[in-house]
Amino acid sequence: MTQIRPPINLKERSNVENNRFNKAPPGWSLTEPKGKWAWEKPPVHANPASAVDSVIDRLEAPEVRTQMEKLMVAGVSIQEIVNTIAVGGFSQGQFTPDVAEIIKGPLAAYLMGVAAEEEIPVKVYNTRDGLYEMDEGMSDDDMLAVMKDRNPDLYQFIQSKADEIDEEPEPTTVRGFIAIAPEEVIEGDIDNGKA
Repeated sequence: MTQIRPPINLKERSNVENNRFNKAPPGWSLTEPKGKWAWEKPPVHANPASAVDSVIDRLEAPEVRTQMEKLMVAGVSIQEIVNTIAVGGFSQGQFTPDVAEIIKGPLAAYLMGVAAEEEIPVKVYNTRDGLYEMDEGMSDDDMLAVMKDRNPDLYQFIQSKADEIDEEPEPTTVRGFIAIAPEEVIEGDIDNGKA
């Protein structure tokens, strides 16, 4: 016989959703039976070459290729598409995480070839302009701050040279009568009483 629950009174209801103790304890996933998830089983493709061949075979299906072309035209970068394929393949048990990382390069090259073949202006990286952003590393200000602390002699030397450069006067150029603007000639003649 089924029991009928009374309606929930929201005003008297305890705050179960926001209770920080209302979650699984650490290690709970280890109590579940092994092999429940696809990534817990042996992968379908252990070799990167067979994984690339399998993914490209699926990408060459007309409806999938059309979707990839639409994504690239819409501005989705090749990096995003390849990362999605890699994570999806791992979560479905197609390959291991290391194989997923290894196949990203060949898949990106394949997608760039598709973009070139269809003359799609494609973004390769997930940046605003689609170009690779170089990590410049330490800025000059940070380097000077570290140098001041760790190598004060060199810091003082560099500072003295920088001060010398700042103190040098600007070279004066001798201008001939051709280099003088017409306004300067007229003002100069008026000031001298020649006008």
